[in-house]
Amino acid sequence: MALALLSGCGSREERAGKFASVYEAAMANNDPVMARLAMQQAVGFDDSNPDYWQQLGQVELMLGDYSGAYNAYLRANELDHNRPVVLQALADLAVIGGHIEDAQRYAKQVLLLRPDDPAPQTTLGFVALRNRDYEAALKHADAVLASRIDDSNATILKARALAGLNKSDAALTLLSDFVTGHPSDATALDALGDMSGRFGNLAGQKEAQSREITLRPKDMGLRVAYARTLYRLGERAAAHDLTYPIASSGEHQGRLIDILGLWLQYEPRDAAIAQVRQLAAQASTADKMRYAYFLMLAGQARDAEALVAPLVSLPVTAANAAPLALLAQTQAMQGRDDEALTLLNAVLTFDDGNILALRARTDLYLRTGRGRQAVFDAQRLVASKPRSADDRVRLARAYALAGQPQLAENTYRAGIQAIGADPLLFGGLREFLVKAGRSDELADLQQQFVEQKRVARAQW
Repeated sequence: MALALLSGCGSREERAGKFASVYEAAMANNDPVMARLAMQQAVGFDDSNPDYWQQLGQVELMLGDYSGAYNAYLRANELDHNRPVVLQALADLAVIGGHIEDAQRYAKQVLLLRPDDPAPQTTLGFVALRNRDYEAALKHADAVLASRIDDSNATILKARALAGLNKSDAALTLLSDFVTGHPSDATALDALGDMSGRFGNLAGQKEAQSREITLRPKDMGLRVAYARTLYRLGERAAAHDLTYPIASSGEHQGRLIDILGLWLQYEPRDAAIAQVRQLAAQASTADKMRYAYFLMLAGQARDAEALVAPLVSLPVTAANAAPLALLAQTQAMQGRDDEALTLLNAVLTFDDGNILALRARTDLYLRTGRGRQAVFDAQRLVASKPRSADDRVRLARAYALAGQPQLAENTYRAGIQAIGADPLLFGGLREFLVKAGRSDELADLQQQFVEQKRVARAQW
């Protein structure tokens, strides 16, 4: 209401100025949401003020909206090309977005304005890291740390460069020493936990994540990641004690499916199924669908159907397309293929790109020996989800079933090239080679898998 009242008085510049004052007050009160709303109003009234766009970029960055921040800083730079802070922000956001050439260009512009500024050196180091030029990344990091020994970003950069050079012990020691001296640096802790996990040091990952949680106790994504580490360490009781209250409270911030995935993988099957049945009885409609999906994957298709069926029915709408596809999957798992296919066809007539329905129909076709139909659906899946190993495997299996073994092999190898060291793809290709009587190629395949895992650990 207060923002609305400011909209109707004075010239556009005056109204923009009043909203800018609200922004300043909100920032002083540590209220970035109100600050963003105010500055969005300010730029709406005065689009030509670079200060307003820079401030909007700043608050968007605080709120984690990298796309919004980039657009705001881009507009600020269009209005004034000589702002090092804006250029540096654009450089860093370009690195995050994978726009390497833009990142280099903006960082070099900062250096022209401020030759002694270490920030663009760090940016250029992360660019080198993206390009797998680990020696160059290390040089950039050392150049910054020579003058700013406590620079968190440069320390992380150096650790990742060392890891890329197969010096994992040195990298982990560097980060461990840094967080010992900077226990409240959440970014460094996150990097330490990530790197520890990549190199199999689960105890180190657990320690870093537990310390992060004390800094960000409401971060559900972090709590679920910590639970995953506990499960991998065999500390099942502690992981369950962490995840169950999140699930049962309904305050999971969209992380319920991740929690259910952990339960499916690590909890005793019968106990997890009983627990999910209990929770589903009092869950919201959206969460009932997630619990139904868990029950289906756990082999309880009848229970999953009982959860979904009372909540959805034809005709297909945007709201019920995914639940209907889930219902069809539960029917197919019970051998009611005709019913399932009727529902899946209806969903895909309404939305021919519905991923859940495409996967369900592909799996039905594969199970019932209809290779040519499976190829058509699986091709669309891979086109929509090129990074999905599951869908690449579906396509390869479809080609094999359709009597096109060379295309099946090509699909596995193309997936390995595009995605990397995925065990599903390598496992599928290994099985394909054995069936084709080409077991003499398995040693080379295993060596490729090992090498790709090594490369993957060094990529950031």
